[in-house]
Amino acid sequence: MKQTESASLKDDNMSSENDIFESEQAQLLLADKIYASLPMSIEIYDTNGILRKINEPALKMYGVSDPTTVINKVNLFDSPYMDAELKSKVQRGEDTTLEFEYDFERINNDAYFSSKNKNSIIYETRIVPILNDKGSIIGHILLSNDVTSDKEAEFRTEESKKNLEMAMEAANMASWVYNVHKKEFSTLHGDALAKEAMTLEQMQSLLHPQDRIQLMQLFAQLINRETQQVHTTLRFYNKEEKQYRHYESRMRLSSEHRGKLLIVGTQLDVTEKVQMLKKTQDLTSKRELAMQVSNIVHWDFDVSSQKFESYNDPINDYAPNRLITIKEFESVVHPDDRSTYFDAMQSMLSGENETVNFTCRIQTKYDESWQYCNVIGVPFEQDENGNTIRFTGFRQNISKLHRLNEELKERNYKMELTFKTVGMSYWDFDVTTLQFTAFNDPVNDYHPETPINIDQYLSAAHPDDIETVRKYFESMLQGKEQEFNFQYRSKTKWDKEWQTLIVTGIQVERDKKGKIIRYTGIKFNNTKWEKMAQQLKELKDKAELSDRLKSAFLANMSHEIRTPLNAIVGFSGLMVDCDDPEEKAEYMEIIESNNELLLRLINDILDLSKIESGILERKREKFNLAKVSGELYTMIQPKITNPDVEFIMDNSGPDCWIFLDRNRLKQVWMNFLTNAIKCTHSGHIKMGYSIENGGIRFYVEDSGVGIPLELQNRVFGRFQKLNEFAQGTGLGLAISRAIIEGAGGEIGFTSTPGAGSTFWAWVPCEIDMQEDAETKAASQSVQAVQAEKEVPSRQPISLKNINEKELQILIAEDNDSNYSLVKHILKEYQITRVVNGVEAVEQVRNDKFDIVLMDMKMPIMGGLEATKKIRELNPVIPIIALTANAFDADRASAMEAGCNAFLTKPLKKEELLELFSL
Repeated sequence: MKQTESASLKDDNMSSENDIFESEQAQLLLADKIYASLPMSIEIYDTNGILRKINEPALKMYGVSDPTTVINKVNLFDSPYMDAELKSKVQRGEDTTLEFEYDFERINNDAYFSSKNKNSIIYETRIVPILNDKGSIIGHILLSNDVTSDKEAEFRTEESKKNLEMAMEAANMASWVYNVHKKEFSTLHGDALAKEAMTLEQMQSLLHPQDRIQLMQLFAQLINRETQQVHTTLRFYNKEEKQYRHYESRMRLSSEHRGKLLIVGTQLDVTEKVQMLKKTQDLTSKRELAMQVSNIVHWDFDVSSQKFESYNDPINDYAPNRLITIKEFESVVHPDDRSTYFDAMQSMLSGENETVNFTCRIQTKYDESWQYCNVIGVPFEQDENGNTIRFTGFRQNISKLHRLNEELKERNYKMELTFKTVGMSYWDFDVTTLQFTAFNDPVNDYHPETPINIDQYLSAAHPDDIETVRKYFESMLQGKEQEFNFQYRSKTKWDKEWQTLIVTGIQVERDKKGKIIRYTGIKFNNTKWEKMAQQLKELKDKAELSDRLKSAFLANMSHEIRTPLNAIVGFSGLMVDCDDPEEKAEYMEIIESNNELLLRLINDILDLSKIESGILERKREKFNLAKVSGELYTMIQPKITNPDVEFIMDNSGPDCWIFLDRNRLKQVWMNFLTNAIKCTHSGHIKMGYSIENGGIRFYVEDSGVGIPLELQNRVFGRFQKLNEFAQGTGLGLAISRAIIEGAGGEIGFTSTPGAGSTFWAWVPCEIDMQEDAETKAASQSVQAVQAEKEVPSRQPISLKNINEKELQILIAEDNDSNYSLVKHILKEYQITRVVNGVEAVEQVRNDKFDIVLMDMKMPIMGGLEATKKIRELNPVIPIIALTANAFDADRASAMEAGCNAFLTKPLKKEELLELFSL
């Protein structure tokens, strides 16, 4: 009964499933039509996992010929790859994607189904649930592909990529890509010069200027598809090494990605290779040059071909590629020397491991006469049996040496003349006859044929050196085997004083019994060299003294510079917190006073540098001496603040015009005056001038402390300060002396301790006692012409027609502090700043400015070069030079470059603003 009920229940279930399946079949009719035409593998399973449909690509992939062997028979859930977890996910209706190796051998062994395939495939599948209208699962679709070839290709590509990267790393190579549309670089592999998001302009900045156009041309060829790939070597700047390095690069155009145009490139540092190649080329060039200069032929002889390969050889018309036969070589050898040539050739042809060395005469079509040549060759290459198969060597033209042998007598004469010139003589001593023969010896009155005995040498020796000379003579008489070297003093009728002689000697001949019978040697007069050594010692002592003086000077300079700096820094700090206008004015006066003192110190040091290098500048001009004297008087008067000191102008000098360096005269005269102010505490200071001996004499007289007698010889010395506590460098009078004596004049002083001093200088010059208006005009005209020759004229700066607020100023200054100073001085104006000459030129090219303030020393491009380039763009814009180079030569260079005005640093506000008021 139970069995009957069970069977009945089973039949009911089967009937129900069949009904469900029939309804499902209707829903799958549309799917049948779709999946049958799709190229991918499609399988349809019912809810129990039974395969109901399968398309042709799936049968082919599984290796099944007859679909009836699998349809309604294969159960998805019985697959060896279906574990419990996966089965649960599929039955829950989860969309599942898998990729794994599908092993057909395992499928056959597990009797899952029968396949004719034997190998494995990479199996990529997706299991998608089929839902009815109510959302219930009525089956499963299995979409799959054989991705074996794709995966293998992907694997090979990845392996190739790894192998390529490994090769590139081994070769120290990097790669990059350039996006043509985005105009950006990015790194593909390694340490490429092209960094991420680097622009072409940034890349160009690293390139050597001469390579920039080349890179752009190569890019253009690739982009325009004129070529598929390019190969070049470029130079890039290395900031760490501060030099350019060579990089070899291959580039190609890539358009594999639709819509993208890329340039892919590699880079390989070949700097060492390039340098090595250059060294090799240099060595080859030097070798070839040396051979040409020395008239040497280098040759190789191949024993098997019996031919010479030679370089720099007239026999083959200097063509190294043309080989020379034995017969061809023989034809240029002198007939009398051919036997020697044949012997040498026979030795090489036999392959003997011996050096070949012979001399013969050769005449080619390039020679007017027979040339003596020395030929030398050595075995260079052997075969496996040890036989020489190649020789290499040189052939040198020794015709000159042959002629030299003919000129031996003349050369001997010249050698003897040399001995006489340098005070050297050579001698021979015959132990048997006990006599010397000597050449160029004052003892035998310079007659080499007259022998000299031992007593004659001893009689000419200094009494204190006789025993030393006698000792060496006795050792020669005894035939001792020794080299000797000794020094003694000698004096003959040819000498005014004792001469220091250095004697060297060796044994040169023996008799049959081995006894020494002859000595020879040289006697050298060392007197001149001893004196020179003494002079060098004195110079060394002076140099050491000078070094000590300079060290003391530097120490003094440190003190002198720090003293005004202390005041400048200190009072500058006090001004920040000071609100009292009078106190501020006092501080400002102290700062300006110390500024001037510091500038004088620097000018003294610069003048000393010019004097020591011999480039002290002088600019002669015609001027009124009385006017200069008056200017100095007016300038010095405020500096004498002591009421006990009277400043007197001696007006007895005539009113005259002189032709001298005005600034240098004022410099010396001013030095006299400032020294007088320092040393005079009461009484008077008097200045004046007079006409004397075709020149002018100017002086300064004071009633000061005077100069002690023991210090008066140091007054005009360098680095000398008679009062260590007075401010100054100790260079003023030394510089004054150099200026006056350089002009052909004289300088001096008289001084009485406690009573005062008078310093004076006389300089020769042209003097005009009277100058009418016509003469003055002519003089001024000449001076103007000279000034035009020295410094090119420029149009004066004029800013009258420009509103101050609208004035556009370009400042080229790389130093932030200097720029800040100028900015605060010109704060009322419109200012644009650049930090180098290149930027200055670009600003003038692109914008409109009313005036340019140009620093002369800037990075990348200096002010002089920038001014020249600006003048090419705009010949009228005013340019003012701002520089710390204060020499006249610097001013001339700036004006020649195109500047309208020249201001030196430290910059003064009044000087700059004065230019803007014109």
